[in-house]
Amino acid sequence: MDTTSNFSTGKQIGDYRIGDLIAKGVNTLTWSATQVSVQREVIICSLADNLKSCETHSEEFISDVRTKASVDHPLISSVLEAINDDTQCFFAMEKLQGSSLDSIHDEGSSIPPLETVRIIRNIAGAYQYLENHDIATLPISAHDIVIDSESYCRLINMAVSGKIDPSIATRDKELIGHIFQDLLEPGQPGSTRTASLLDYMADLHRDQPLSWEQIYNLSDEVERQLTEPKDNNQIQSLTMKMPPRVSSDTLGKAASTVAIIAILAGLVYYFSSRKAVTKEREMSEMVRIPAGKYLGPDGTSITMKEFWIDAHEVSIGEYAKFLHALEHLAAEQRSVYQHEDQPQNKLSHEPDDWYNLITAANNGTPWNNLEVDLNYPVVGVDWWDAYTYAEWKGRRLPTREEWYTACTAGDDPSQILGSGWSPVDQTSQTSFGIYGMAGNVSEWMRKRTLDPADLSKPARYIISGASYLRPKYGARAREWVADRNLRRADLGFRTFSTSLQNN
Repeated sequence: MDTTSNFSTGKQIGDYRIGDLIAKGVNTLTWSATQVSVQREVIICSLADNLKSCETHSEEFISDVRTKASVDHPLISSVLEAINDDTQCFFAMEKLQGSSLDSIHDEGSSIPPLETVRIIRNIAGAYQYLENHDIATLPISAHDIVIDSESYCRLINMAVSGKIDPSIATRDKELIGHIFQDLLEPGQPGSTRTASLLDYMADLHRDQPLSWEQIYNLSDEVERQLTEPKDNNQIQSLTMKMPPRVSSDTLGKAASTVAIIAILAGLVYYFSSRKAVTKEREMSEMVRIPAGKYLGPDGTSITMKEFWIDAHEVSIGEYAKFLHALEHLAAEQRSVYQHEDQPQNKLSHEPDDWYNLITAANNGTPWNNLEVDLNYPVVGVDWWDAYTYAEWKGRRLPTREEWYTACTAGDDPSQILGSGWSPVDQTSQTSFGIYGMAGNVSEWMRKRTLDPADLSKPARYIISGASYLRPKYGARAREWVADRNLRRADLGFRTFSTSLQNN
């Protein structure tokens, strides 16, 4: 097929001076160019001249351009302008600065593990955005991934009109996994963990290929592990042995005296400098959300009745009281609070690593390198634990709509940003006085619901809000999970009530 064009090097078309021909496709030509008015390097993609009179090809081209222009993600190149008239049919797109992945590969360069997982995380985040917005893409190539001198990664806009083809995403993950396996710098801290992640991506024989969300979370976890501070405080002092100048008897007495003084000094220092254990604070407050219309989690308006929601996530101290109360109940009495579908082999509601967590909280000592006391959020609880606690309190878990309404009451959820690990009453709060909706821990919701980004999957349970380990998206963060037995070190909950009688 003839794909000639009236574009030519040095010619100015509108605001663009055409440079070299970069690529020739079946129906399109891609050129480097300069936007004259702002002296900016851009990319021009035009429909071949002999196809401009073909209505079908023109409509397909313009439809693809509209889809590309709808993409609004910082890591994906933007469409700057589109022209479609009697003489021209083309669009201008920003030119990404840096080296394409294929050129880096051809040069024989390598990328350290930490930079590799950051790049993978960025790519996964970008493609997760595209999936969430139901935007189809062409298959990616190594040429379409650009990395600058600061190891910042961006992607050429591959969006096209039409329905998403899952096989393209699978092939993209395989390709990216293989390319970065070749580029990964071996023998460095984190090389093995990073290589394992890339192996998962490149493995097409898995029963269920990794999703972009799973790749993002795994990359984020490896990055967190690689950036955790190491204990470099061990210092060894080398001294030369000298012959004794006094008798062994004298040395023994002196050593005993020094030892006693050291012990006494140590005791004085311990009792004078020991950190006082923070007392448990009262955490029973609930916040009233008035009836009215609110913005729902999927962007539509919803009408809500008046309700109350915990001002804080459930704390370690509060959960300890619940476990203590259960200990004094017979099995048939405990079952009153438990969900009827709770697995028969689940005999306890103690969170993961509960003994160590509650011991550290009572003593004010670290747990898993985290500062804790009884006012920090309980973690390591599954859905069954959260459900039973809420029933024991005479309340229930909130639905996603109720939880999100509590965020939108007086606030813009997009401005409620993620926060770190803190006592439940010391995180950021909404204008209504609700703490931790975008951090500390993510929270279990009550009901199953469909994922609007993938309606082909059955309804699953939702975890809402960001956490100290996963701060991205703040109060808007949400995760669909199929397993109510899931437990994580950043997963907790809060309770909900339709009236004050249970407060």
